Amino acid sequence: MLRIVIVDDELSIREGLGKMIGKESDRFLITGSFSNGQELLDFAQDSEFDAVITDIRMPLVDGLELIKELRSIRPEARCIIMSGFTDFEYARQALRYSAVDYLLKPINKKQLFGLLYQLDEDKELALGKEQQLRSGLLLSYLKGDPALCDRLPELILPLPHLSVTVLKGSDMEALHSSVSLLRRQPQFRFDTVDTGEEGITLVSYYNELPDADDIARLADSLRQFPHPGIVMAGSSLGYSHPSELGRAYYEAKTACDRGMYGREAWGYSSFSPAYEQEPDVAGLFARNREVLAQAVQVLNIPQALKSLELQLHELEQAKASRASILQLCRFAIETAGTELPEWAKIFGPGLPLQLEEYSLTCLTFHELKDRFMEEFSETLQQIRESRLAQGGKSVEIVKKWIAEHYDQPADLSHLASMVYLTPSYLSKLFKHETGLTITDYLIEVRIRKAKQLLAESAELKIHEVGSEVGYPDPAYFNKLFKRIVGVTPNEYKRISKSS
Repeated sequence: MLRIVIVDDELSIREGLGKMIGKESDRFLITGSFSNGQELLDFAQDSEFDAVITDIRMPLVDGLELIKELRSIRPEARCIIMSGFTDFEYARQALRYSAVDYLLKPINKKQLFGLLYQLDEDKELALGKEQQLRSGLLLSYLKGDPALCDRLPELILPLPHLSVTVLKGSDMEALHSSVSLLRRQPQFRFDTVDTGEEGITLVSYYNELPDADDIARLADSLRQFPHPGIVMAGSSLGYSHPSELGRAYYEAKTACDRGMYGREAWGYSSFSPAYEQEPDVAGLFARNREVLAQAVQVLNIPQALKSLELQLHELEQAKASRASILQLCRFAIETAGTELPEWAKIFGPGLPLQLEEYSLTCLTFHELKDRFMEEFSETLQQIRESRLAQGGKSVEIVKKWIAEHYDQPADLSHLASMVYLTPSYLSKLFKHETGLTITDYLIEVRIRKAKQLLAESAELKIHEVGSEVGYPDPAYFNKLFKRIVGVTPNEYKRISKSS
């Protein structure tokens, strides 16, 4: 936006020119109207403007003297001389004092607007180049070690004080468009810095050290533009030196992260030191892990979700960062992977739930929680249905292995891994399907095989039969056999021969 001041000793000319320019384009803003050059020089001490349209013949300080004085106090201001006099000497002096052009009264609108549009384009081009050069340095200050800032090239800020704002949105294109529109509003001075991270980073500048209300005005103004979906904005405190940019950037990112707790489409937070006090996620999960692990192990989905719900609620109350919430989600997934062998079989070594996507997308806390809980629940349900479908098959696989390897120790963990179940779940499933524990079933198979050997292999001695069926200790074999069959192995062998 081109900020324009008009200087003419005739009120009607000033007002008419101001109205005409104001109607032409919102790219032009009349920021002052003065009856002589001295009034503008007084205004110029504390105010900013880009272009001056001035008459030549005026009391106190005329147009030529005004242009000459402005060269020293506002060298960046561009000047347009207007006059009813056609004397070439006036034009020649005006051009010597760096006036942009010399316009005759009555003003030719096409010629005037041609000049103003060109000045606006020149300003935008100059600002773009200036910002590009400054942005490179800003990036170094934003992401560099504050202790090393004194080794960086000197960074001259447009105004003496600063703050940083970080913006994230579900429609980043709309958000970038809003920032471009906001740049045209003269009350805001800021640079956009590409930090290489998700979101938009703005470094805002102020004449005085800004308070929270001053800093929030930028976000409030952005909020007036249409933004489909969710927007999260966070701002730092105000600072007075470029070396504090790194701290300000950290604060803005931290505050932006807390925007996730807003229940509206637009969430804004200013930094608070309380945000640096993160809850102990590892400790919280450790206190609740056993409950979750037991629920997951037996696929008690409602109990598992209740455990997670309580932990996430505690993080919500503490307004934990997104990183802390995702850490809790990772702990839950790792626990499920440990307790459920099918987890790795179905999803491979990686995490089935897209936690990295959660960290990048602009989700509110409740959206993130609901999405995670839904996907976690669906995953458990998928495993539960798979188990129900293959429950009988799993028992048959174990029974077949025992029938073929009855002489070997039946390690429960090994058997469970064969059918991708937890040991405790396999034990319960096996007992439900057969009426026996795995240990009792193994004993039954071994004793049945021992009875067969005793009856059919007369050449085998009793201790050899015991070793053959997995009992190398003769005393233990004799004792167990008698308890199960009712007679000792020797007695069973005699009975078998006689019959």
